[in-house]
Amino acid sequence: MRMWGNRSGGWWLLVTVAVGVSGVSWLARLLPGVVGGAMVAVAATVGAALTQRGQRLVEEAASRGGDSGDGLLHDRQGRLPRLRDIDDLLVIGVHPAAPEGSTHAPGSRVPPFVRRDRSAEIEDALRTERFVLVFGESTAGKSRAAFEAAQAVLPQAALVLPDPTEPTALRAAATAVRRERRSVVWLDDVERYLGAGGLTLHLLERLAPPGVVVLATIRAQERARYMDVQGLARDPSDGSGGRVGRDVLALAREIRLDRRWHAEEVARAREFGDDRRLAQAADIADRYGVAEFLAAGPQLLAAWQDAWAPEGRHVRGAALVSAAVEARRAGWNRPLPAELLRDLHERQLTAHGGIRLRPESWEEALEWATRPLYATSGLLIPYDSAPDAYTLFDYLPDAVDDPVLDDTWERLIAVAEPEVCVDIGWAAIREVRHTAARDAFQRALDNGVVVAAAGLALLLGQNWRLDEACQVLRTALHSAPADTDRQSLYELRSDLSWWTGGAGNKEEALELATELHEEARLRYGEDHPESIATAFHVTRWTAHLGRPAAALDLALDALERSLRTLGPTHRVTLDCRFEVAGCTAACGRTAEAVRLWDELADDATRLLGPLDRLTVDARWNLAGAVCDAGDTALGLRLTEEVVDGRTALYGADHPRTFVVRLQQAALTASSVGRDEALALLAPLHQDTMRALGPEHELTLAARHQLALCGNADLRALLTDCERALEPDHPLTEDCRARLTDPNRPAWHYEPPSW
Repeated sequence: MRMWGNRSGGWWLLVTVAVGVSGVSWLARLLPGVVGGAMVAVAATVGAALTQRGQRLVEEAASRGGDSGDGLLHDRQGRLPRLRDIDDLLVIGVHPAAPEGSTHAPGSRVPPFVRRDRSAEIEDALRTERFVLVFGESTAGKSRAAFEAAQAVLPQAALVLPDPTEPTALRAAATAVRRERRSVVWLDDVERYLGAGGLTLHLLERLAPPGVVVLATIRAQERARYMDVQGLARDPSDGSGGRVGRDVLALAREIRLDRRWHAEEVARAREFGDDRRLAQAADIADRYGVAEFLAAGPQLLAAWQDAWAPEGRHVRGAALVSAAVEARRAGWNRPLPAELLRDLHERQLTAHGGIRLRPESWEEALEWATRPLYATSGLLIPYDSAPDAYTLFDYLPDAVDDPVLDDTWERLIAVAEPEVCVDIGWAAIREVRHTAARDAFQRALDNGVVVAAAGLALLLGQNWRLDEACQVLRTALHSAPADTDRQSLYELRSDLSWWTGGAGNKEEALELATELHEEARLRYGEDHPESIATAFHVTRWTAHLGRPAAALDLALDALERSLRTLGPTHRVTLDCRFEVAGCTAACGRTAEAVRLWDELADDATRLLGPLDRLTVDARWNLAGAVCDAGDTALGLRLTEEVVDGRTALYGADHPRTFVVRLQQAALTASSVGRDEALALLAPLHQDTMRALGPEHELTLAARHQLALCGNADLRALLTDCERALEPDHPLTEDCRARLTDPNRPAWHYEPPSW
């Protein structure tokens, strides 16, 4: 990051005054006494005033240096710049365009601003909100539109721009805003500020006191990872990761900017006829977004892909860029050291053909990858404040969907800073690479990053090692340093509540959930999204303790508050509806539950997409409610859809997928026939054996269903259940009872909390 100038202005003023006064004193000796004395008196008066001013500048600079100087953007006098003074928009993250062709500013890297259809909405939000988030696809023009709106509305405000690679920069920013009457905290690509040690709800409160606006941008793909796919329910078993960051984003006033420009926007671009860049972009607006074309996104993507051809003479450069893309997809959001890229790119080069491609030298590859192509940006961009490190043109990772190589995970985890390992761990979970996720979280936890315990507990809990998950969280909470962000500790306690209840200690889980809910209410108020969301755990464990009517009252109250304050389409509101439907079913109101689940599944599909976790889980519960209502055939069809959805969400070998396949087989056995059920159970048993091992609860459950269909030794299964499970486990008890009474009604095991 460019740090404008230094803080020596006050010292230069003091030195100048001292030299000036000395000069006047020497000159006064050559003049008549009265004249010389008058000159000295005037010089002394002026010098005293200037000295006082210089001392004040030095003191201010020292104060800035002590608490907010490191990692913040400063002007040449060492002060926070005003928004009106920012004329180099590349500093704040705007993509450069080709410099030639503009008569507005010859050689300018940024064309004239074309007002967007959402510009007025952004400006209005900046006048009334304290946290504004502009999101959209890469090269949609988010940074330009957001910053131009801020300059129009708040030109006198101080710009607080923290360096995302500097661990103390956000806290320095929180200190800096307290000294300014009006300021804008600029968080371009806000995902760089999230994650372990980053932005939390507590820190956001400090960053946005009255008079301050936090203005952020985020790519739609990154936002989806936090919001759409991962959900807002307080359920760590959804594999969410980064829930602290997700909760931060949930508080923003969101404004979406489309990559493809609307007709009115294109017409406004044509008005700048003397800027050839805008004219060309407007001419092809039916194919690309205007900002997308100006930043040369499609051209740069094609240049990278074309470079793999041997005749292109840049195959090593292509491998270098592929390595950077792969690292970004694996969760590395910080600048990439050249040494790491040099290592990773060799794997890419080998995977594509190695020496047979006649690769160029490393120096030539690096020069090509960092060279501004099409007079805009390089594929890799040298990072100002990190020597010999590079960032990636952000259009590229969103344009491809290539898997991360196995040894890339290992290499990144081995060299990453512990905080980065947490991001890698959650990325590995998204990519269904659980071994890599475990290694990343464990390395972070071993190096004192306590929030990594959430990821490790998730992996343990999903494999039914619930007591171990609880122990990991308790140990992390006990060993957390005194300065650990309290929101991070709050999230760990929330996870502990969930896994404690899953392990069977429902009273303890409810007690902890109630404490967390009260804390949120006292801190944020009744109607805050955090307060509403924390009611989920209270509702869940109240219902699990056999009080479904009381749980339903809690869920209905949360839904009413969410509808009133957040609206019907907010994710928290949809989660409230989920709880209401579940509690309604628990109260035995089956027909009403079917209606609620059906409506929620339809709305979630429309608002979030068919493969969102909430959508799939709503459809799963709908299948169960339909079966309870007597329509087993429809329930089976819905269950088959849920199998496909969970396979897409979690992977074929995830316990959540296996659970639904077990239910599918049970429904098939009861409504279609044993032979059809066996056709499902045989491969399911093989898959659980391979993925989970022979003594895992789900493997034994698959064998249990095989035994019900007459295709497994029930006595051998009982022996294995007695060895691997608790003596009173439902599987063990049913095997024992069935050996005594072979004709007892069929019973199919369903794991708790699924």
